[in-house]
Amino acid sequence: MAMGTRYAGKVVIVTGGGRGIGAGIVRAFVESGAQVVICDKDDSEVQTPSPSLRTEARGRAVERELPGTVFLLCDVTREEDVRTLVSETIRRFGHLDCIVNNAGYHPPPQWPEETSAQGFRQLLELNLLGTYTLTKLALPHLRKSRGNVINISSLVGAIGQSQAVPYVATKGAVTAMTKALALDESQYGVRVNW
Repeated sequence: MAMGTRYAGKVVIVTGGGRGIGAGIVRAFVESGAQVVICDKDDSEVQTPSPSLRTEARGRAVERELPGTVFLLCDVTREEDVRTLVSETIRRFGHLDCIVNNAGYHPPPQWPEETSAQGFRQLLELNLLGTYTLTKLALPHLRKSRGNVINISSLVGAIGQSQAVPYVATKGAVTAMTKALALDESQYGVRVNW
């Protein structure tokens, strides 16, 4: 296929798509012809050096820069936000072909005794359960389109990383969940990869 048409007519949701790797993923899909829904969390309460650095502002900037994108505020740790994300995508575009579970966080280096159970829970909510929730809610639509799920995991989930026990555990779990989902969804023609 010609460059720019590989995903023509396809609809993709990218979580954490307002910056960094996520914004790069959005750009690659748009360049291949897809319509992309950019999902990112509202961090307006976070103190930043400039309001233009806030996630919403970055997401809106990507939306303006790349025709074929729509930015929606969505916190993947809140199931009601994710449910709205999926229903709004279907309302706007009529179908869903791919989800990219990119939203995540890597805490600064910490020795195990410096971590807390609460911090670990919050990381699990974002890095693992956010991926699970969007996937679960998107699957009925992805089965219709014989679409795919792309989970952004990390090699450290398999090989480990110093001073990153909670992060490594969440990414290892994402990899394991991806393998299990791939087995379950193959009967529906849905591809699940990391």
